[in-house]
Amino acid sequence: MSEIILVVDDNPELVDGVKLTLEMEGYQVLTAGSGQAALQVLDRITPDLILADIMMPNLDGYELYIRVHDNPYWVHIPFIFLTAKTSKEDIRRGKELGAEDYITKPFDPQDVVATVRGKLKRMAELTDQPMPKDIRKNLQYLWQGRIGPLPIPIVALILVVILIAVPLVIVFNLRPAAIAETPSLRPDVGEMVEVPAGAFIMGAAVPGTSGTHEVDLAAFEIDKYEVTMGQYKVFVDETGYDAPWGSYPTELTDHPVTLVAWEDARAYCEWAGKRLPTEAEWEKAARGTEGGLYPWGDTWQIALANTSEAEVGSTRPVGYYAEGRSPYGALDMAGNVYEWVEDWSDATQTTKIIRGGAWNAKSDWAQTFKRNGVRPNETRDNLGFRCAR
Repeated sequence: MSEIILVVDDNPELVDGVKLTLEMEGYQVLTAGSGQAALQVLDRITPDLILADIMMPNLDGYELYIRVHDNPYWVHIPFIFLTAKTSKEDIRRGKELGAEDYITKPFDPQDVVATVRGKLKRMAELTDQPMPKDIRKNLQYLWQGRIGPLPIPIVALILVVILIAVPLVIVFNLRPAAIAETPSLRPDVGEMVEVPAGAFIMGAAVPGTSGTHEVDLAAFEIDKYEVTMGQYKVFVDETGYDAPWGSYPTELTDHPVTLVAWEDARAYCEWAGKRLPTEAEWEKAARGTEGGLYPWGDTWQIALANTSEAEVGSTRPVGYYAEGRSPYGALDMAGNVYEWVEDWSDATQTTKIIRGGAWNAKSDWAQTFKRNGVRPNETRDNLGFRCAR
């Protein structure tokens, strides 16, 4: 289960931005518009970390910190101030209270992510919850939690068993490791679907509301599936392009490739004789001319897409949700992984648009008209692409 972050600020636009950034990283995010509202949230659920503004009416961030840390049930929660108060006196006061960190506005969203990730990692270390690869510590942790201290002779016996077992595992896995270098691709992963010429309504859910506009497009084709790990490996093998993996994961051959930057996606499409779709092309391919909220219609159906509600916790093979196809037959245009498109998000040309939602994002972000911006050099484990021509 992903960690829960409580974001407290009386600026709704800032809250929405931080919430989106953290949700895209796989965190569950609760929000509150004031210190009092935050206390009401805390009465219902205890988050793993609190991000709070200082300048809020009635109950400011300092007072919220004091109220939280006066409560024995909440005192352990890491607390980070996120504020425009940048004077030395303000920062000193926050540190004297004991806040774990102090992020000043304006800020880079990825600085927030890095700070949150670091504080949660440190919290896990302090609570002595072992990392999965730490064998001895895991055994000791599990034993102490159920029986008592782990006797030294048993430790020695367990280590002997591990020393004997590991070489056997290595020996019996030699053939699969060799086979892993030559994945077998599904015969249909390169298929494309046709999208006919014509107009469609692009933008918000209801035609005629603010933000919608008609777009007339020429006919084009778009990949039926997101580009897979297996397809990208063929590209890497033939061109010598840098791979986004260390050792190729054969079991993920039919899963969408991730950890690719915008330029990587563009390079693949050009190698394949294609290109990245424009934002308008992507949206039309996803929703058709009827303006559906989702590729299959206006009603959310948890069984038709890999979003956080499905609780899969990772990508699915492309085409897994066959009934979630778009009006033109494209699959996984809701969930699984976000997808790069060609366009910049605005005139500043600092971020590229991504579309479609992801396995660790809520279903709202899988709606056909929702858009986000990501810096083109970023790579994420929930971000891939498909090509068009």
